[in-house]
Amino acid sequence: MTTSDQILLSVTMLRPEEKLLLGALRDEGLRARPLLMEDLAEIVAGHCGPPALALIRNLSHREAVSVSRRLEHAGVSTLNRAAAIETCNDKGLQALLFAQHGIAHPITHHAFSVDQVRRTVADLGMPAVVKPASGSWGRGVSKMTNTDCVEAWVAGRESTDVTGKQFPVVVQEYIDKPGHDLRIVVVGRTPVVAIKRESDDWRTNTHLGATVQRVELTAEMEKLCGQVVDALGVGFYGVDLVEDRSTGELLVLEVNANPEFARSSALHGVNVAGHLAAYVAETLAASAV
Repeated sequence: MTTSDQILLSVTMLRPEEKLLLGALRDEGLRARPLLMEDLAEIVAGHCGPPALALIRNLSHREAVSVSRRLEHAGVSTLNRAAAIETCNDKGLQALLFAQHGIAHPITHHAFSVDQVRRTVADLGMPAVVKPASGSWGRGVSKMTNTDCVEAWVAGRESTDVTGKQFPVVVQEYIDKPGHDLRIVVVGRTPVVAIKRESDDWRTNTHLGATVQRVELTAEMEKLCGQVVDALGVGFYGVDLVEDRSTGELLVLEVNANPEFARSSALHGVNVAGHLAAYVAETLAASAV
């Protein structure tokens, strides 16, 4: 069977998001099927024609980069691109990219040892935030409010990472936000929905219990998302913005290249899967002209 007119949905498992995407792609008249890791060998070996496009939705950051790189080297277009996925999977790389492109972002430094963490937190001033370079759902993110917090973090790190293989980490200025952050879902170049994630916890993440409410997209949100797309390239992103309570300024906190949307879509009513499927259909139609 030829795959030249197919859309492949690269997955680790079919979550609600991927089931919605498969349905939306088929509603656009596109032939779409899941692509598991073991299916990849046939594609990259050239045993069948290349698909029209591969959507990368693998759960593992490392797996997503590996799949997209191999598909790209085999001549398959991917969404998102491997370079964008790799950057979005590393908060340190994002910080460097944002600085290079003049995108408003909290002050962020790399630290390659526990001593550098100590020095960098002291230089930034407390509170400060220490984050693993790669991670999601708020895991491993620590707020340093005093030297006891820093030393507790160091003790934990030294007991679980004796050889220092989990460095670098990022040390970031703490932004005093008004109890919420913003997630903007971007399809192609277009922000399609903005949601406010509100929590009593300083980490406003839905996996940690934050509530979700749709808000209107503003010119400032659209400007920041446009800058992100200019830097990363067109794609499917969850752009996280945070407001500095003291200045009112919006900053780009980070960008997710594999945003979840099923639960929030059920609440805010925007058909994110439909927007992405329509974008794919329009892109393929334009490339065929």
